[in-house]
Amino acid sequence: MFYQGARAEAIYFVRGGTFKSFRIAEDGYEQVLGFSSRSEVLGFDAICMGHYPTASVALEEASVYVLPMRDILTPGQRIAALDRVVTMAVSRALSQRGELADVMAAVAAEVRLARFLVQLSRRMEACSQSPRRFRLRMGRRDIASHLGVAHETVSRSFHALVKWSLLHVSNREVEIIDMEGLLALSRSTRRHVEEFGISSIDGHAQGPSAVDQRANDRQAA
Repeated sequence: MFYQGARAEAIYFVRGGTFKSFRIAEDGYEQVLGFSSRSEVLGFDAICMGHYPTASVALEEASVYVLPMRDILTPGQRIAALDRVVTMAVSRALSQRGELADVMAAVAAEVRLARFLVQLSRRMEACSQSPRRFRLRMGRRDIASHLGVAHETVSRSFHALVKWSLLHVSNREVEIIDMEGLLALSRSTRRHVEEFGISSIDGHAQGPSAVDQRANDRQAA
């Protein structure tokens, strides 16, 4: 869609498909900042800079509505209804940047992945799609860069969530089997996964839901 450092000529509203936003560091590392889908805006952070501080690329067949910068910055060209749409889209994009900070605040990679999947589930639901069954448009390496972990760590984290009966995964097809358990796992911030009590007990894997239930039983007693 646009390159990092390119002159900003427009912002883009996603009509369909999925886009990846990323930044290239001086050493060549590609840091994935987020993923955008229908009704979301791309390039808004270039409005005050004159150039795009990030890059954006489509992960599948996609289309956008183009709004030239001159129509945003020239008072005589602006329409009140359009201003409201732009404001809402930019506010939504800023909120999603906050979601990235929320993901990165977790210590355990499994928790970061759980938060990412919960956020993705909510966005799917907002688009009137299934919040429990969806296809990941991004690969494991893109997810790893977004979560700030190694590629192999993402694969192990998916395996762990499947083992704890939270997910069913087939390549890029994901089904959330235990939403309450996934939410329980995502709520922890400063704890390592071993501290959840998620382990093999009596030969059976115990997930977050089971751990929370045992804690509730102890409180009730």
